[in-house]
Amino acid sequence: MRIILVLFIAILLGCSHKNKVNENEKYYVHIDGRDTTRIRLIRFPDRFYGEMVNTKPGGYRVTGEISGNVKGDTLIGDYHYTPYKWKEKKRVPFAVLADGNNYLEGKGKVLIYMGIPYYVENTLSFQNPKRIFIPE
Repeated sequence: MRIILVLFIAILLGCSHKNKVNENEKYYVHIDGRDTTRIRLIRFPDRFYGEMVNTKPGGYRVTGEISGNVKGDTLIGDYHYTPYKWKEKKRVPFAVLADGNNYLEGKGKVLIYMGIPYYVENTLSFQNPKRIFIPE
């Protein structure tokens, strides 16, 4: 009887944790002609992570992980992905700014320090964003 009770409590705790993650999980999309980029974003007060998928005509599909820190309305981190038909993964900086329900992807000058790319301070701009992600 105790084993059943312990299993029941474990299942309840596991389900409640999953619901907590689902509350923080949102999906966004950017469509540019026949190119589509989707992100699954899981956001917490100080950190975020998720997945970004870029699809183009002809079976072109690039999938990778995004993660980083939350600083106010700005999410700054990196995108770690395998380019189309490559073997090795590539890492690029990733930054989006919350604008109402949308996210604007920023652009800036990129430097690499110890293998980790980042935007040079004061060069990150959200004017004329690279992409605008809207809720799905």
